Amino acid sequence: MSTASVPIVRKRRIKGVGLFLILFLIALVFLVPFGIVAFTSVKSQGELIMGGVLALPQQFRWSNFVRAWEIGKFGIYFKNSGLLLLIKVPLGIFLAALAAYPLAKMKFRFNNAIFILFLLGLTIPVHVILIPMVVMVKNLGITNTLWSLIFPYVAIGLPFQIFVMRGFFRLIPDELLEAARIDGASELWIFLRIMLPLSLPALATLYIIDAVATWNELLVALVLVNADAARTVPLGLLRFQGQFASNYTQMMAGVLIVIAPMIALYIFLQQYLIAGLSAGAVKE
Repeated sequence: MSTASVPIVRKRRIKGVGLFLILFLIALVFLVPFGIVAFTSVKSQGELIMGGVLALPQQFRWSNFVRAWEIGKFGIYFKNSGLLLLIKVPLGIFLAALAAYPLAKMKFRFNNAIFILFLLGLTIPVHVILIPMVVMVKNLGITNTLWSLIFPYVAIGLPFQIFVMRGFFRLIPDELLEAARIDGASELWIFLRIMLPLSLPALATLYIIDAVATWNELLVALVLVNADAARTVPLGLLRFQGQFASNYTQMMAGVLIVIAPMIALYIFLQQYLIAGLSAGAVKE
């Protein structure tokens, strides 16, 4: 290594260390609230009052989670939210991909106008359509069922999902599709056997984003669902919070139960999320 390159290497190392420290501090800011929730959830109420939220627990009380699960009836709410993740999220993404394919790869009249019409859905606040959704659900006779959430959730998520899938489909070479058409492949075959497999990073990214949004959604569910048997996890946590408004250890145990599945989902699928975002950033 020449003497001229030594200062450059040293500057790069200093920048690397500085960037690491900045990222570490940012991560610490986000992890401290989670740590407070985690430590509070395994304390007794007396420990919390005497030592405060920052003190380490003297004894880990795992029974807080068992009690919170049983009293909060989280088994029912987890089942309902789990069904939404298994039905609504794949259904919405599939419909979005089905709409995005012709918008990205076919030339027809009003193509851009239809795409802009979908994008206008991103500008409409959910609060504006709450009353029409209540009327629609009542007329369909599906009030206080999971179906009353599935249809509105799918419709609300479509504009963003179509926007993402259209952008990703446009990155796939047209020559690949033309070769399949010359071989006699139908448009449905091309969509199912070529477009979807090549779009797995984008599909996984949308699944993670939509799953987290569906799991955490409260406003629409609060308006459309009143029956306890059809409540989702956020509604269950809201009800649980009302029961344990002054018992912070039980309340934090309930909060940790609710957020744990989404943390696990992100940990296991983060590589697909990063791959999807990176692929979407490639220029056409």
